[in-house]
Amino acid sequence: MDLLSGTGALVVITTLIVSVLLCVIAGDRVDAFLRLTGPVIAAGVVAIYGCAALLLAAPADLLSGNPGSSGAAWTTLLIALAVALLLARRFRSHSREPLLAVAGRALILLVCCSGARYLARLAGFPVDAFWTAAAVSLAALMLTVAAFEFIRRPGVLHLVVRAFVLLSATGLVAAWAIANHVPVYADPRTASPRTLWVMLLVEPLGALAILLLAIATVRHFAPALLPDSRRTPMAGEIWNAFVTFDSGDDEGKDRPVLVLRGGGDQATILKITSQDKSRFAGYLPLPRNRCRAVLTKDSWLELNPMPLPAESFRSYRGRCPAWVLAEVRRRDLLPAGFGAGRVRSWLTAVRAR
Repeated sequence: MDLLSGTGALVVITTLIVSVLLCVIAGDRVDAFLRLTGPVIAAGVVAIYGCAALLLAAPADLLSGNPGSSGAAWTTLLIALAVALLLARRFRSHSREPLLAVAGRALILLVCCSGARYLARLAGFPVDAFWTAAAVSLAALMLTVAAFEFIRRPGVLHLVVRAFVLLSATGLVAAWAIANHVPVYADPRTASPRTLWVMLLVEPLGALAILLLAIATVRHFAPALLPDSRRTPMAGEIWNAFVTFDSGDDEGKDRPVLVLRGGGDQATILKITSQDKSRFAGYLPLPRNRCRAVLTKDSWLELNPMPLPAESFRSYRGRCPAWVLAEVRRRDLLPAGFGAGRVRSWLTAVRAR
């Protein structure tokens, strides 16, 4: 129990938990946290999303009977709505998602963050204090984003595994509380700062575990109630697909592929192989440490486009890392106009050169 003694141990536990949830938010950009500047980048990302969560939760003050002036109330709503739309676009499922779906996701983000802060206020949490408000708002944002991610991801077993990992993290926090004689739960109005800290970790983790188990249950017993995970592959995505060895041959294997053009009965793809192709021209190296969100080993991207029937696609792996898209775009392999106007992609392309 010595390892769990003191506030320092709780700081480490909190950092680990936030880091794992941050990786869910970061998606295919998680490799940025693995560089030497990773901790600085991670802290900056947490600060940015924390501020965004606070803005999304600001309309809760209107519900609590403290709206201020009419002008301030409208300004608060407009800012919160703008932030919700920006985040909804950031967490879209694919680049050609309908505007109605983005607007619906923005509304969900706004309701969840504002509702979480409002309910926390009713429960007695001191959400007028900056750090408590930031923790509640950020937890609500992370839970909502995790729901977006896992509702559209196929499979049941991985949801159950993640739920039990979250419950294990909850148990770790509870073990720290027991070792340090801190109540796991108390009335928020009279609880000590340490107890509030523990509660703000345990309750969101438990809620996320329950959410994942609920998604797994619905996906197993009533999959029609959830979005179809077998959606059409789109440009810029990496999928598992059955690819034949030679044209006209029936023999092949399942492998990751990068989709260049999709949306119809036939897509155009680039094959990804884990066999060492460093001695050959026409291949782009894909190091695992830069592509760990979508690949499990060092791989190579074959820069030779080929057609692939839509029925050959098996499962979605994730969005292609931005630096890979920049390299593919530089070779004029992506459709004209793909990613146009995106500042991040332009900056990545400049770095790639």
